[in-house]
Amino acid sequence: MFRKVLLLCCILYSCFVNRSMAQPAGERPVYTSKWGYLYREAGNNNDPLGVFITEAPIYLLDSTNMQYKVQVSNGDIGFIDRQPLKKFMDGKKSAGEPAKYFYRGVEGYQCPHYYVQVSELRVRKAPSTTSTAVRRAPLNELLCIDYVPLYPDGWVYIGDHFHENPEYVQLKFLGSVLTYDKVLKDYLAVKGKDQEKELVQVGRLRELAWREEKNLKQAFSYWKESYAAYGVENPKVDIDFELLLASKLDKKPDFEAYEKKMKALNLHFIWKGVSLVDGEIKDAQMNQLKMQRVAEIPDMPECGWEPRYFYKTPNMIVAFEENYKKKIVGTVYKLYFTDGEILVIGNERMDANYTERDFINHFGDMVSANMIEEPHVYRLQNGDAGQLIITFKDGKLYSYDCMYYC
Repeated sequence: MFRKVLLLCCILYSCFVNRSMAQPAGERPVYTSKWGYLYREAGNNNDPLGVFITEAPIYLLDSTNMQYKVQVSNGDIGFIDRQPLKKFMDGKKSAGEPAKYFYRGVEGYQCPHYYVQVSELRVRKAPSTTSTAVRRAPLNELLCIDYVPLYPDGWVYIGDHFHENPEYVQLKFLGSVLTYDKVLKDYLAVKGKDQEKELVQVGRLRELAWREEKNLKQAFSYWKESYAAYGVENPKVDIDFELLLASKLDKKPDFEAYEKKMKALNLHFIWKGVSLVDGEIKDAQMNQLKMQRVAEIPDMPECGWEPRYFYKTPNMIVAFEENYKKKIVGTVYKLYFTDGEILVIGNERMDANYTERDFINHFGDMVSANMIEEPHVYRLQNGDAGQLIITFKDGKLYSYDCMYYC
């Protein structure tokens, strides 16, 4: 009997400990009515653990006449001064909220936020360096925060509101917004003086150039110069290819000239000898190619273009809808180049062996690209409401997608 009681106590204790370490997914918090400090000990307001914003989400654990014991978004547990607690948020900011901790942007009503200061910052599933990394945050990503720890190596919560998909990063990797001009100044200050700092800054320079889609050739030239000066190679970056791409992007035509050039390229597909032209594809062609008709396709966007029905093979989807002439016609919606499919653009016949460099040499002035967030993915404007997305893998043509804006 004693052993059973002891076991029950252990289970209850374990449940209590787990409850105090993390918020159960989907559980609704209450909200503070003003900003303030989270204190380590009850009744001791001289030892703050962290600072929370106005309307910070908190989980109430206990209360006294003067304080509440709470858990804040990053999992810290401590005590806050008693105040009215709310069940919903009004989007208000209380007097004196310190911009030192909670910068709200130039407009004053944005969420309190910081910016990522390093490349590919690991975002964790729990506030621990041993926790699973759920993604990598790019340099200068804006992250909303509601609580700032005041101790070394503290974590901040940046995930969804109800912790159904939790995300955490360490505060020490966040700071004020980085601009290209600021990083360029920092880079030039250490150029030729400190190898480690120089390569860090030129990496930031390249990443910001891609994110802002400006100063590409200058940033890439500095990258190449710095790495060559120290005899160092970065296997993840083909800087000569990026310089080629930058030179093409500089020559992109204006909207009217772009539309005229796109139309003249006569983009279409050829598969098993059948020519598939956007807006002219018929049921008879699908039957000829022995494609399977299906009612719907998984993972379709919930807004925007909603085709009537689809035909598919393991590597191709053709979507059908009524066009402006009241005819039922189809368009190639998704395609993987694995079975002899050919994408024809102008005089170029592109199959699974077609190289990324050839594509950029011929069509680099027509694409949009970001080698940081979507490496080797190129977008062609499709009228004023859509894009054609062409992806390369290991230097060869991999896939094609048709996307319309929501």
